[in-house]
Amino acid sequence: MFELPEKFAYLKETIAATMRPTNILHYTPAATKPWESKLGGCPYLERPEDYPLDDSGDPMMFLAQINLSEMPPLKDFPTKGLLQFYIVNDEYYGLEQPCKVIYRENYLTDESQLLKENPYQKKIRRNLPFERECRITFEAGEMPLPSGDERFDELIETIEDESDREELWNLFAQEGSRMGGYPCFVQNSVVVYESGEKDVLLLQLDCDDEAGLMFGDCGNCQFFMAAEDLKNKDFSDVFYDWACC
Repeated sequence: MFELPEKFAYLKETIAATMRPTNILHYTPAATKPWESKLGGCPYLERPEDYPLDDSGDPMMFLAQINLSEMPPLKDFPTKGLLQFYIVNDEYYGLEQPCKVIYRENYLTDESQLLKENPYQKKIRRNLPFERECRITFEAGEMPLPSGDERFDELIETIEDESDREELWNLFAQEGSRMGGYPCFVQNSVVVYESGEKDVLLLQLDCDDEAGLMFGDCGNCQFFMAAEDLKNKDFSDVFYDWACC
């Protein structure tokens, strides 16, 4: 739960109005079962031909899989099934290229009928944005508008003391991997998010030492989608972006 220092108690109501529910992702290096929430490893696959290809017919890079029944409920998010995140397999981690988010509402738990290894592992570049396969677990919480959001300056515009402003900026940095809530932009905000066109943070993968996770130099990635699409369980139009320092 986010706590505001007593010296800033006068901002409590202003900050409270910006709070959003979020699920924080934690990583534990471990082998995973095909249907479990994971970073890297082998996604849930019943057949090799189920693995997604990019527009050129090449295998995509598998980033993460979320088992929604393992995650604390979030508004409008499905409560069961698997979400799989793929990006174009190039040296720029698919930047400015279409991603694929696959939703499997139903899945098998008989490992004898499922693939144990990524069928295209040898064709995936070695410079993955993470170093090891990890089991993903979740921590439910709430978060305020982060300092990287362009609207944050409006919340603290009446504060004249520079040290107080700096303290608030650091306090509201709100980094970390998450689903739901607000994104943490390393550089500029994403236009489709800022405009409200796709204002749901579906997934953010941020730097993590346990997983060796990092995009570029201290960077992160985000997947955004429209609220109405999320309600309809339609993941065909998800926007992906990443940035680093």
